[in-house]
Amino acid sequence: MIDMSPVSPHSYPSTLTQKLLQCGLRNGKFAVEYDHDLQGYEIIIAHEAGVTCEQFDCVREVAGTELVTFHDAKLQQAYDARVREIEMPGKLAAARAKLEKYGVLANFPERRNFISDELFAAALERQCGLEVGSVFLKTRSGLTFHPSVDVKEKEQCLDCVVDVIMYVAAKGEVFKCGFSG
Repeated sequence: MIDMSPVSPHSYPSTLTQKLLQCGLRNGKFAVEYDHDLQGYEIIIAHEAGVTCEQFDCVREVAGTELVTFHDAKLQQAYDARVREIEMPGKLAAARAKLEKYGVLANFPERRNFISDELFAAALERQCGLEVGSVFLKTRSGLTFHPSVDVKEKEQCLDCVVDVIMYVAAKGEVFKCGFSG
């Protein structure tokens, strides 16, 4: 683990740069830039930086919560997959803890036991104590999270459904559902 001591905002990019060099990235082939839209730093890595999959853990540790962008699409995909792999146990534990709070882990539906996302969505609604069709809406473009219940009256049930979706995702199960605005 690389320890990062508190630094002033002006030296933060240079601290990140030095730590990325220690990870083995080639000098001058990556940049640490502040992005006003993100309100944070972005680490932009060119293909010429020579990053290998073996260096991903180091880059992620140095980056912390900062955005990491690779110019090489394949490296970006591989890096994102590694970050998901690293974060999955923590996300799964957090989601499981939330569902334990609601008491809905017993007999939790498994996606593989349903022939469609629509049937799985119905099982998730029932698991959280809601009527089938009260949260998920089937549209021409697919399944949409679109609660038709009184949000204030069923707030805990709706929170449960959101946490159930996070749990399913953390388990790596494929459940296709969009969100309406």
